Amino acid sequence: MLSKPAKRDLKHNRTIKGKGYKREDGLWDIEVFLIDSKTYSFENMHRGYISSGEPLHDMAVRLTLNDERKIIDIEAVINASPYNICPQAVENCQKLKGEYLIAGFNRKVIKTMGGEKGCRHITDLLAYAGTIAYQTLWKEKTGGEAKTITEEEAKSIEKKFANSCFAFKKDGEVYNQYKEILIGKLENS
Repeated sequence: MLSKPAKRDLKHNRTIKGKGYKREDGLWDIEVFLIDSKTYSFENMHRGYISSGEPLHDMAVRLTLNDERKIIDIEAVINASPYNICPQAVENCQKLKGEYLIAGFNRKVIKTMGGEKGCRHITDLLAYAGTIAYQTLWKEKTGGEAKTITEEEAKSIEKKFANSCFAFKKDGEVYNQYKEILIGKLENS
């Protein structure tokens, strides 16, 4: 828990929610939502007046994946933004169809949609979607229920997690525990 803060006045709220679903057809849906709002009302040159609590940003992304984390379909919407032109920024999302949510995905997103080619908030949601996808598919693909994984999957997992945080420092206790689990699940081992 954070320590008790100094007396303060809330000005901005950001909510990001992510959800992962297993579909009836065997595919996976990963959805991420972002809402920004202010605690005060203000004039906006593109939208006119924005009331306190009204979303300044209201955006969502849905990725449909197969078991190999390949993007089968992608949908992104900008329901509210500070500029009228913003909803057009989602068009380049379609270029991510066929990509895999594996190590290096965020670099592909930046190359495809970074800067003037897209929306910074949508690229952030796509990065978050990658994490949600790993969390959603983790147990099924590499956890207790999975009997085997391919060498490619094991390498992707190692690349994604090795040195990604304190717990997963390479050759640390937690890293080595998971490495042994993955080695035990390799096909033909």
